[in-house]
Amino acid sequence: MPIRPTIAEIDTEALRHNLRWVRSRLDAGTGLLAAVKGDAYGHGAVPCALALAAEGVDWFGVALVEEGRELRDAGIRRPILCLGGVGPAGAEAAIEAGLTPVISTLDDAQRLDEAAGRRKVPFGVHLKVDTGMGRLGVPLPHWSGFLDKLAGLRWLRVDGICSHLAVSDEDDEGARVHTREQGRRFLGAVQDARARGFHPPLLHLANSGAILAHPRLQFELARPGLLLYGYSPAGPAPQLPLRPVMTVRSQVLLVRDLPAGVSISYGRAWRTDRPSRIATLPVGYADGYPRSLSNRGEVLIHGHRAPVRGRVCMDLCMVDVTDIPVPVRAGDDVVLLGPQGDDRIDAWELAGWAETLAWEILARFSTRVPRNLLEVSETSTPGGSPGDI
Repeated sequence: MPIRPTIAEIDTEALRHNLRWVRSRLDAGTGLLAAVKGDAYGHGAVPCALALAAEGVDWFGVALVEEGRELRDAGIRRPILCLGGVGPAGAEAAIEAGLTPVISTLDDAQRLDEAAGRRKVPFGVHLKVDTGMGRLGVPLPHWSGFLDKLAGLRWLRVDGICSHLAVSDEDDEGARVHTREQGRRFLGAVQDARARGFHPPLLHLANSGAILAHPRLQFELARPGLLLYGYSPAGPAPQLPLRPVMTVRSQVLLVRDLPAGVSISYGRAWRTDRPSRIATLPVGYADGYPRSLSNRGEVLIHGHRAPVRGRVCMDLCMVDVTDIPVPVRAGDDVVLLGPQGDDRIDAWELAGWAETLAWEILARFSTRVPRNLLEVSETSTPGGSPGDI
């Protein structure tokens, strides 16, 4: 049982709701890969994967071999795509865990081919082509040569071809043009592969942004991430019926009445300009609450906003409760992310104050903050069964 009051509540019913809504936007023939990399964007990979598997998710996406093994150890039997590849040391482990690696280099392909050859069993992989992200994937000028060399590897079976969209969540004309061009480049790369005898059953390109704005790029598999956790990748979108999955809450540690002219926290970056009530909270940047929220962020106490005062510390931060009409005392509930009363602080609002993105806000809450699962509603209607995970 946690001793610290700082916790993250994970609403798996909200996760299921978001999945069903995303699935309603997909074509009938499009499968769904749920991105659970980065500990399910900070929500907890294992509980989220179990909830999503019970809804009949087709695939899971992780970044690391270690993340895939964690899901296997938890009993997940659905296909798991290792989006970041396996690296120089991961071929044997990926095969042993039954993961499907994404290949971006011939070196990775050769290592996996050798490892599969030692078992005398063909091993399925997905190929990644770089269509305009500039991160992973075989560069288009080298794609044909890469395919020719890959054809000489005996033990690899190409089950998929994929790429990644760079600006599918942006709405300006330049971004739309780039996304359409990435789609055209992807189709050209697929045609090239087919001409060389590769006929993978799965093509996938669409991330959350494309699911919303570029439905023609769905192909056989779509890869939602942020949408599943209750947020649009394009920014705040109250018109979408999404439900944020994570609430981060704590309690007031102590309250002090201070006169005017008192400095708060390191560096004396803020001083009281009037007699003030300052509450100390047991949460800081070691918990993932960004230091960049110093003198910028707000929290909810008794349904009212209390601004962060002074610099956020490793384990603590201070907020000004002077203007809250209800007396604030030690032990009072504090919401750092999520709803309280008639108000809500969401990840995009925190991201705006911290000058970052909702993805980072969610993913950075550390394992020092326990994840508490809320019970699934009795109205839940799973699309699968526990035996099918």
